[in-house]
Amino acid sequence: MIRNFQADSKQVTMSKELGAANSAVKKPVDNPHTPKYTDGGYGWVILASCFVITGLSTSFVKTFGIFFLDIQEYFDTLAFKVSWITAITVAVFHVCSPIASALSLLLSHRVIIIIGGILSSLGLLLGSFGFSLWAMYLTTGFLIGLGNGFAWVPSVSLVTQYFTERRPLANALASCGECVFTFIFTPFYQWLVDQMSWRQAMMIIAGIQLNLCVCGALMRPLQSQKKCQNNTSPSATTSGNDLCSTSTKQKKDLAHFFDLPLLKRPKFICMIFFGFFSVVGFFVPAIYLIPHAQNIGIDDFQAALLMSYWSAGDLIGRLGCGWLANLRLMKSVRLTTIMVTILSLALMLFPVAKSYPLLVTFSCICGFFFGTMLALIVTLLTDVMGVDKLDNALGLIMFFRSIGCLIGPPLAGFLVDITGDYGIGFYVAGGGLFIAAAFLVLADYFLSREQKYSQNTVKEMEKFISECRPPEDTEKGKLDTNRTE
Repeated sequence: MIRNFQADSKQVTMSKELGAANSAVKKPVDNPHTPKYTDGGYGWVILASCFVITGLSTSFVKTFGIFFLDIQEYFDTLAFKVSWITAITVAVFHVCSPIASALSLLLSHRVIIIIGGILSSLGLLLGSFGFSLWAMYLTTGFLIGLGNGFAWVPSVSLVTQYFTERRPLANALASCGECVFTFIFTPFYQWLVDQMSWRQAMMIIAGIQLNLCVCGALMRPLQSQKKCQNNTSPSATTSGNDLCSTSTKQKKDLAHFFDLPLLKRPKFICMIFFGFFSVVGFFVPAIYLIPHAQNIGIDDFQAALLMSYWSAGDLIGRLGCGWLANLRLMKSVRLTTIMVTILSLALMLFPVAKSYPLLVTFSCICGFFFGTMLALIVTLLTDVMGVDKLDNALGLIMFFRSIGCLIGPPLAGFLVDITGDYGIGFYVAGGGLFIAAAFLVLADYFLSREQKYSQNTVKEMEKFISECRPPEDTEKGKLDTNRTE
């Protein structure tokens, strides 16, 4: 009877396990990691909002060349001093990135983006009064950089959360807002300056920047409280509570956001140097393209259109390279290295162009390869460091890039004041990008070595487990395989 009772109890437990398995099969919707939350749905709203945020937060910086000569004449100063406005803007933009990442998780992505829109609009409005060059450093420089950083970093982070399989294409589409808005706003800003003045034009742009707040209101985090509460099965409830408790724990631990141990990884060090040298020449062409054309006798409106041609090439490069990267035919590190090398050579050849058709041709070529590089940066960082380290890595890299931002434009302005040639800035940009490509080669080497080491470790663990397995288990495994065959 004891044997019968044991057999009956075994049958009951087996039936319970089968029932639990069937219930788990019938309720796959309760799993918080189902693919329906990613690569579609509300993610397209997040992508569209990030598209607008990227365009608004970068268009003024890229079109600052329209205001460059007017501000230089208004304050009767050197190009070196005027270039500090853009240098401070982009430096603060990079410095505040880790702060924006931390505050986004501490408060919410939506709140930080709205605060960024208010700060950016306020910086343009106060800078339009033109009290002094130092006042513009604090307003058009500091406040705009702080606002743009607060708006851009959380929006990019949300796109990477909502898209997995289509992440390279999604990042490319989101970054296209920069070139689309620059293409549209460059002639519009030039028209405003011609019809009014640079100060009145900046007042109107300040009102346009408030649309950052509208886009921020549309941003919704992927893991919401409602999603955590909808888990009905016990396993799903446990995992959902773990997600909620993990996010709460992250909000309380600010030290988690500044992941300094990343600095011990060689591949991350290479990415830091890549970011530093690439940003030395990143904003220089946007500042000196229009003044360079005006300096060699090109009409003001035609000179402004060069930035539109640049943006058109930028758009094609981002979309094309985003689609190419999505095919995974080549490592993103190697693809980025090729594009950055070609771009550096094209920039160093740019001052050779003296006629307007050649300027248009070089603008389109350089814009195209700029677009390919920008379309790959977030995907590159994700592939090198992983999704779980993206926020921390992006924030730290942006922080170190701020040093390069403070060096690039003033260095180009200093050389312009000495030589009297605005084309000298393109040599600075090309040289910085060429050095940055060399560090990408090193990052690829360390990444390949790390992947090879992890594969060898897995093989050694499997071999160790198979050797430690008792002989009876191996014989049973062989019998089972023979039976199946």
